[in-house]
Amino acid sequence: MCVKERIMNRSVLGLTTALLMSALVIGGCGSNQEEHDTSLKVRTITIGEEAGTTSAGYSGTIHNKTETTLAFQVGGRIINKFVSVGSPVQAGQVIAQINGADTASQVQNAQGAVTAAQSAYELANTNAERFRTLYEQNAVSKLQLDQAENQLNAAKAQLQQAQAGLNLSSNQNSYTTLVAPDSGLITALNLEVGQVVSAGQPVGTLAAGHEPEAVISLPEQEMSKIRIGSTATISFWALPDVKVQGIIREISPVPDPIARTYTVKIALQNPPKEVQLGMTINAVINQVETTDISIPLTALVKDKQGNNAVYIIRDKKAHLVPIQTGDFGNNSVIVKSGLAKGDIVITAGTQQLQEGTAVHE
Repeated sequence: MCVKERIMNRSVLGLTTALLMSALVIGGCGSNQEEHDTSLKVRTITIGEEAGTTSAGYSGTIHNKTETTLAFQVGGRIINKFVSVGSPVQAGQVIAQINGADTASQVQNAQGAVTAAQSAYELANTNAERFRTLYEQNAVSKLQLDQAENQLNAAKAQLQQAQAGLNLSSNQNSYTTLVAPDSGLITALNLEVGQVVSAGQPVGTLAAGHEPEAVISLPEQEMSKIRIGSTATISFWALPDVKVQGIIREISPVPDPIARTYTVKIALQNPPKEVQLGMTINAVINQVETTDISIPLTALVKDKQGNNAVYIIRDKKAHLVPIQTGDFGNNSVIVKSGLAKGDIVITAGTQQLQEGTAVHE
């Protein structure tokens, strides 16, 4: 009996141990399943990872340096269209017209108002002169003279108001004709006869003169590598044997709200006549080689003391690091101290961060 009891005890003990181990394994798995990622997604740059890069190519298009948006100053229905896309125009040349019937009637009404106001003014002036003479002869009182003078001043003000209305109506009537503000080429025209347009609605684009330039879009992480005055080599998809040297003349201070890229305009040096507006190009920019650490302005934040700082990632957490800044550019700033090569700097999403916030890229 003792032997059987010992065997049964061992069996019970073994079964109990197995059940406990199974419960621990199942419990452990359950706790892992309940875990979920609560870290914030951010955008970053790594300091120094671009070392050794001297040039980069970006696609773009050829635009004219001076481009004017065309629009009517009054609204109406288009009754005439005199040019089309690609048409050369001279300054003052009529591009299109809208129905001016309404504005013409307004001009007539305004002219009638001026005529009536002019008559009222002349009558008031004659009356005032008569009362001045009578007053000198003590035939009327000072009160009667003052009343005549007030009527004259009121008539004069009404005449001036009517003349202003006529000028406005005349201008409105002239605005029914859309004319070229300068000589150039029509590069876009979005209107047809019968179409109704509103005042200020863009209906076309005029490229004044012939000054082609390359326009490209750069991501923010590339902005620290270029400057106004940086050189570039421009090649053309439609002209494989043509290469033109260019100089960056303008860098947009703000990014496109959707693409988050910055517009860069490159002036072309002695472009051949074969270069046409709208051509697709590739711009190889000679990037600035410098040992300075440069970061996007979007990465810059303030600490509790109001000093410049940035968030860097260490051990998957955001840490606020004070920095000393140098020169500010349109889209970047030089960091004199506080950062080192290999630091991962957060460039977007900093508004939600604080010291120790869990983050991921």
